[in-house]
Amino acid sequence: MRHEPNAFWRFSLQGYRLPGVEAAFLALQDDAGTDTNLLLWCCWQASRGRALDRRGLHRAMAATARWQAEVIAPLRRARRSLKAAPQGLPEGWAADLRKRIAAAELDMEYAEQRALFELAQALPKATRTLAPRAAAQASVARYLDLLGAVVTPAMTRRVDHIISACLPHGDKAA
Repeated sequence: MRHEPNAFWRFSLQGYRLPGVEAAFLALQDDAGTDTNLLLWCCWQASRGRALDRRGLHRAMAATARWQAEVIAPLRRARRSLKAAPQGLPEGWAADLRKRIAAAELDMEYAEQRALFELAQALPKATRTLAPRAAAQASVARYLDLLGAVVTPAMTRRVDHIISACLPHGDKAA
């Protein structure tokens, strides 16, 4: 599947591959039930000086919830279950299946990001802009609140790491 690049996808690929970022996203996903694409979306919008309000975040969460639950999460579970090669599979099959599922999972993540990119284009113009770091912190805090997550010090450290990595220029809007 060909991924047509857009600003959000490029931003996500650049930030996700930085040291420690993937691990932070996965820990937040496992510990708090976050959607990595929504966290990236918060950071991407923040890179443009936009803090997302509860309404915009709720729209994004509603737009992605079913896709996450019915498409991405089952692929993720299947891929993870193959880490311990199930008995009865020929040698090498589990690893090959994991690679193929990972590729399909990436395609599904891309599809979700396209939906979020389109949603961003439809958001009303921000009435004011904030410094990117402040915008990201506000958006992520609202997102975690909407999830009903109990924020722990470890979660705060992970969020700070993600924001620092994804917004390396701190307070300069892109």
